[in-house]
Parts: sequence; structure tokens; C-alpha cells
Amino acid sequence: MGILEARDIAFGYGRTNVWEHVSLALEPGEVVLLVGENGAGKSTLLRCLAGWERLRAGEITFEGTTLEKLSSKKRSRMAFVADVPAFYDDLTAYEHVELLGRANRWESARWNEADRLLERFGIASFCDQYPQTFSRGMRQKLACSLALALEPACLLLDEPTGPLDPTSATILEDEIARIAGKGCAVLMSCHHELETIVPTRVLKLDNGTLSTCDVANEPFAVSAHSDTMHAES
Repeated sequence: MGILEARDIAFGYGRTNVWEHVSLALEPGEVVLLVGENGAGKSTLLRCLAGWERLRAGEITFEGTTLEKLSSKKRSRMAFVADVPAFYDDLTAYEHVELLGRANRWESARWNEADRLLERFGIASFCDQYPQTFSRGMRQKLACSLALALEPACLLLDEPTGPLDPTSATILEDEIARIAGKGCAVLMSCHHELETIVPTRVLKLDNGTLSTCDVANEPFAVSAHSDTMHAES
């Protein structure tokens, strides 16, 4: 059983189906890339997997429990960084860290880890400011720092390197590899090949079909050859 599993899911707006009969599973320690053209529906799929959208059919389970029945404690073991991260207007960057830490009853080691991530991403000195004053890249670094500080069992990332400068993108890849090495299952959408991470699998969403590409030979190939799962885009 995977950490996160989608079984025959369907999702849509009005009379239009976005997904039908889509299934996938993420295993501990995997780094899986989700690729596809703009508008293919990658963000929608990630939002469904994170429980941000309600399915029409099928089910998604996390550590064996359906998303609807997850306790708050178990839900904190899954983290999602959306393509446009949202923050509270009246909280500074570090007050977001404090809110997250207190809500999850962090011990000192976790607080230290959050501080380490803020330092490594180069935003620690700005944490007394409000996120809405940050550049897009700085907001992305804050969102990724918060998600990584949770040390989740599953991490979902929607185009996380897009707003980042090359140095910060490399740092993020290093941190993703580090947390995957500790058993976290990672699924991230991406439009380009990563610099330092060799993904376990590459899933391509194209014309309503989710399929597994050949990682070794053509990780971002248009054609795919196995584990085909059908959807409507």
C-alpha cells in the first residue's frame, strides 16, 4: 500500500469532467515528477490529491485512511505547496512559522529545523516582514520552508522551482532529496529537467491520459509506454 493512493478518481465542473478513472500511488522515498503542457490539468490533480477539491467519484487515501476521515494530526503529515502560495495578511513571515509550530506542538528540534530552512533559503533576515511585501520568489521560499519544516510523510509541490533563482532552486532540490531520503514521498509538477534530482518516476499528463515515462532515456518525452491511466482534461 502506498503512502498516498488515488483509486479511480473523477472530478469536474458543471457537466464537464476533468478526471475520470485516474489511479496512482506514491511510495515512501519516491520523488515523482508530474509533467505536461500548460492547461493539461496538473494543478487540478495536485489539488485533488491534497484534498483541496471534492471528487465526483473514486477515493484518495493517505496512509490507509480516506482524506475525508483524516485526523488533524495525520493531515499534518501531508504538505502541499500550491502554485501561488497563500498567507495570512496580518501575520509576519515568522508568525506563520510560530502558528504552524504551535498548531503541531513542535519540539525544539523541529523549531531548529524551521530556522535552518529559513537561513538556508536566505529569508531569515526578512521574517519580521509580511509575506505580501515579498517578491514571488521569496514567498515561494517561505512556503517551501514551512512545508519542509513539517517533515511530512508526503509532500506535494506545484511548480515549486518556477519562481526561484537558480541557487534557490538547487537548494530546494537538495532539501527535497534530503527529505525523500528520510522516507517522504514527493510528487511535484515541473516543466523542466531538474539539476540534481533523478526522479524515481515521471508521470505525464497529456490529452486526458496519465502515463509513466522512461526516466532513464527520455524523462520528459512526449511519448510514454506503461502504466497508462485514463482521464478527461
